[in-house]
Amino acid sequence: MLLVVAAGLIVSTGSVRAQQPDVSPAARSATARSNELVEARLQQFIVTAGANGGEELKEAGSVKPGDILEYRVRYTNRSGNAVNGFTATLPLPEQLEYLPRSATPGADSVRAATADSRYAPEPLMRTVPGQPAEPVPYSEYRSLRWNLGQLPAGAVAEVAARARVVLPAQPQTVSNAPQAPPARVVWVSPAAAVAKP
Repeated sequence: MLLVVAAGLIVSTGSVRAQQPDVSPAARSATARSNELVEARLQQFIVTAGANGGEELKEAGSVKPGDILEYRVRYTNRSGNAVNGFTATLPLPEQLEYLPRSATPGADSVRAATADSRYAPEPLMRTVPGQPAEPVPYSEYRSLRWNLGQLPAGAVAEVAARARVVLPAQPQTVSNAPQAPPARVVWVSPAAAVAKP
């Protein structure tokens, strides 16, 4: 298997995966090649309200909490042969919250995972002993994976997903939590420390 790392993408003959999306300007647009086999182009856009009430996509130069980002990756098979078992993986760092059902292509080919890297169709469900299964919050999704099957010679495949920029979770303190009593310092003079008979 041939592997090349460049411009924020990992490209191999069997699969292509975009590394952790970066919300910095350097990650706005990148292209990687693997011996002319598969070309991957990652783009990062900010989704904004358009003048006619629709949506507009703008190149993401800088982002702030609350911004909606759309990541698009376009794969082009530049080889003369089909690539079998083709998968695309898009990690979601903690500062991004995946937007439900925004992945395209959708339900038939995309799977999501939390930090445990166990992929399943969305919505992800978790089981707690003695309780019914519950949906995993989308803020805990850490990766999307598309099983695209075969990428024929000369063919193009595109995947996309949206996420909201969030502030990293801050440690929480509880105001009424039990506290250790304040330290008490007692000064004793050397004369008082001498034992009296």
